[in-house]
Amino acid sequence: MKKYYEDEHETAYRTMREKGIMAWDQYYDPGRYDFDRFMMRPFLERALSLVSFDNPNPSALEYGCGTGAASCFLANRGFRAVGLDLSPIAIELAQAFAKERELAIDYKVQDMTESLTNGKQYDLIVDNYCLQSIVTDEDREALFANVRARLKNTGYYIIATAVYHDGRDYEGSLYDATTGILYDKFDRDPADYVDVVEREGYLWIPNRRHLTPDALLAELRRAGFQVVFQEEGNVICRVPEGVAHESGQQNNDS
Repeated sequence: MKKYYEDEHETAYRTMREKGIMAWDQYYDPGRYDFDRFMMRPFLERALSLVSFDNPNPSALEYGCGTGAASCFLANRGFRAVGLDLSPIAIELAQAFAKERELAIDYKVQDMTESLTNGKQYDLIVDNYCLQSIVTDEDREALFANVRARLKNTGYYIIATAVYHDGRDYEGSLYDATTGILYDKFDRDPADYVDVVEREGYLWIPNRRHLTPDALLAELRRAGFQVVFQEEGNVICRVPEGVAHESGQQNNDS
C-alpha cells in the first residue's frame, strides 16, 4: 500500500534527475530558486542568528532533505549534518551534490513518519518545507514524536512551512478549512493506497496541510514543543524540560 506522498515525490525526483534540476524549489519555480537559493534560506540564516549551541561543532538533522540544499548550507557553516528523505533518488542526488562540494554529509533513505533507525540526538533539526506534505494527524504525530526523541534538551527545531491565508487559490482541489487538509482528485485504484477518501461524489487523496499560523502554533504546543519564535509558517521550537523524549534508546551525538 502506498502512502499519499510517495507518487508526487518519486515522480518529481525522477524528472529532476533526468533534466538536471538540482533542487525541489527550482523544480517548481526555476525563475526564483536554485540549489543555493532555496526558499527557506533567508529564514534559516535569520533563525541561526537567533539561537546558540553549547556544542562548538553542533550536529544537525534535516528530514525531508530532498537533494540536500539545506543540509549542504548547514555543513558549509560547520554543522555535522545528516539528511533523511524517503526517496532513494533524492538521496542519490544529495550524495552526489555533497561530494561535488567536498562536504561530508551522512544521507540516508528514511521516512520520518516511521520508526527511525538511528538513536542519535541532534543540536538542530530542520524542516525545509516538508511539514506541509505530511498531512494526516497520525503521520504528523509520528513525525513530532521522532523529532522530540532526536532533539537534545538544549537543541532547536526550525521549521519553514506553508500556511493558509485568505485568497489562496485552491482551484481544482478540495480544501477542508476545519483540518487545513488540501485534497487532490484521485483517478487511480484506491485499493493500492492508504488515506484516499470519497467526498462530493469523487475520490480524493491528501496532498498538503495548510494550517493558519494560530492553528500551527496550537498544534506544535499540543505536540510538546515550546515555540520561541513564529512568523507565519517560520517557527523556532524547543523541547522544554520535563517533556519526555520518546521512542527507544538515545545516544547524544556530541
